[in-house]
Amino acid sequence: MKKIGLLLLVLVVIAGGVFVYLWNKPPETVDGKKAIEISSTNLSRVFQDNEKTGNDLYLNKVIAVNGTISEVSKNQDGKTVLLLSGDDPLSGVQCTMRDDKGSFESGKTVTVKGFCNGYTIVVLLSDCVEE
Repeated sequence: MKKIGLLLLVLVVIAGGVFVYLWNKPPETVDGKKAIEISSTNLSRVFQDNEKTGNDLYLNKVIAVNGTISEVSKNQDGKTVLLLSGDDPLSGVQCTMRDDKGSFESGKTVTVKGFCNGYTIVVLLSDCVEE
């Protein structure tokens, strides 16, 4: 009975250690990661043509998107959000920037690197940095 109690105690301590490690682990960033390079027009076209294919190719991967800024705004957290234009005026690539280090304005061409989070009406990128 003592051996079972000791074994359970060891398992609880190990599980607690894993929990503390995972809880305190810093979030993953795009810094230093190799990115898939694509234009905003091509990226939005892939998702518009077939969302499943787009998810298979790009979902949760680091992507470097080159495109023209069609809109600059702020989200509810105060972060800068860029909309890079695509073929369709109702679609494009929405990039939520990690910080406000760049000067962004409509009509400017930029390359932005971030994590692909999928597709709604636009392709969504998060944790973005300007390349």
